[in-house]
Amino acid sequence: MSAARIAVVGAGLAGLACARALQEAGHDVTVLERERIPGGRCASLPTPIGPCDHGLPELAAATPGFAAPLQAWAGAGMLAPAPSGPGRWLGVPSMQAFAARLAAGLKVVPGLEVAALERDGAQWWLRTHQAPPRGLELHYDAVAVAMPPEQALPLLGVAPALAEPLRAVRSEPCWSVVAAWPMPLPLRGDALAGNGAEDVLGSARRDARTRQGSRWVLHASAYWSANNLDVRPIDVVQRLLDAFGRAIGVRLARPSHAQAHLWRQARVAQPLAEPCGWDAGLRLGACGDAWCGTHGADGAERAWTSGRALACHIAESLT
Repeated sequence: MSAARIAVVGAGLAGLACARALQEAGHDVTVLERERIPGGRCASLPTPIGPCDHGLPELAAATPGFAAPLQAWAGAGMLAPAPSGPGRWLGVPSMQAFAARLAAGLKVVPGLEVAALERDGAQWWLRTHQAPPRGLELHYDAVAVAMPPEQALPLLGVAPALAEPLRAVRSEPCWSVVAAWPMPLPLRGDALAGNGAEDVLGSARRDARTRQGSRWVLHASAYWSANNLDVRPIDVVQRLLDAFGRAIGVRLARPSHAQAHLWRQARVAQPLAEPCGWDAGLRLGACGDAWCGTHGADGAERAWTSGRALACHIAESLT
């Protein structure tokens, strides 16, 4: 089969990695993304003093396989060195912009959520919650599901052996707050960690791109986030600001801007060791940061590596 039609469900780092590798191999790839923009946790919130990365703060490599693309992206002007240390990178001008450049040249269909995968002879038929754009054909030769386990499992019911390992994987939520002040805060350092797993504040970091004033991203601990999923965002802002003030020993002035966002699947606690999941008979696979858990890599590296690994399986099955 020379040029197969392949669907990638999910446009986070794993989905973009998988789609780009398959497109480079000459296949006709369509990426279906339920959100309005690609990138997953490579996301930014607007503030009065510019966009602020409230999901993935920076990129770093634990293995040579991810260090090489990081260097290439930096050479292309997509990443810049982070002040947190050598080998760490920021998206240019934001993580959301970085993801948009990764998606450039791919056929990405935003705002289209896949409801089910159905086998139609030797092909897959994708049912969606929304009406697809005119002219979009939803029959494919192979499908890659690049989503967090909780979102992937409903689609993988057609392949029990593929779904079973993911049932043991748990994603942790995280409340994120972006807060900006017109003047720098009176503290040393650009980052701090919470005082324990059950503390309100998990971590805080200053946005290194801030040219005026001070802008911080506060992440609640996984424990606190999991026990406060239904709290109003305005109350989350106050709780995290109070916890941040206690952590740095400062009575904080009211920020000029503060906004909360809940990541329901922020990170995977214990990823699977396998690089990805693949059913060669069905030509159906799964990838993401729930996989590749053997090299000490963080979620972004696991997602990218897993997406590339699944692309190799798909390409080999279509030769």
